[in-house]
Amino acid sequence: MSVHAPGTAPESSTAAIRHLAERGYEATTAEDLAAAVGMSRSTFFRRFGSKDDVVFADHDHALARLETALEDTTLAPADALVSATADVLRLLLRDPDAARLRFELMRLTPALRDRELVITHRYERVFTRYIREVQQPGTPAWVASTLGASLVAAHNAALRAWLRGRVTDAAAALAGDLRQLTSLYARWLTNDHDGTERRVLVAVYETAGSPESVLAAVAEQLRQ
Repeated sequence: MSVHAPGTAPESSTAAIRHLAERGYEATTAEDLAAAVGMSRSTFFRRFGSKDDVVFADHDHALARLETALEDTTLAPADALVSATADVLRLLLRDPDAARLRFELMRLTPALRDRELVITHRYERVFTRYIREVQQPGTPAWVASTLGASLVAAHNAALRAWLRGRVTDAAAALAGDLRQLTSLYARWLTNDHDGTERRVLVAVYETAGSPESVLAAVAEQLRQ
């Protein structure tokens, strides 16, 4: 795990990622990175640990923040999952240049993609542990792991959509997707189900419109 302190993303981290992207991951040593960001070798290793940790420093911080958010939340389980997951994405995109460079580095560097898989499993474990703690008695064993993996998949899809310019407010788009996702698991996350089937009936008056526009109109009314 990186040892760089939590907080706002340091300029040195962005500079180091940019250096890796320009010079190539394999061709760059930790000493090169230390020189590029104006640090001594010992200071660099104290702050980041390794050149891998420079790339994933924000993920370490995001994971710690996610665990704290889920441990301390007073929100209902579904709302807590939506809020905490969207917050992870906001943190990872707070420095857009670094986010794009990190993505490009991982695309070109197999070793970093392997590390990314490890990070992904860490997120899934945090989500799965929380869901098991809050799920209702009698919940099937597969629910926690399936929902945990789905939360990570939805997060990654929103991140890719932002990287490709399909959305501008990725966190808001992700929150909408997650509300739909968690609604599929509502029976296991809340205790207000009495065993009978319930339906929500909505009347929408539209002269013309696609299913997407109808859903958007319903969502807007619910927000109001």
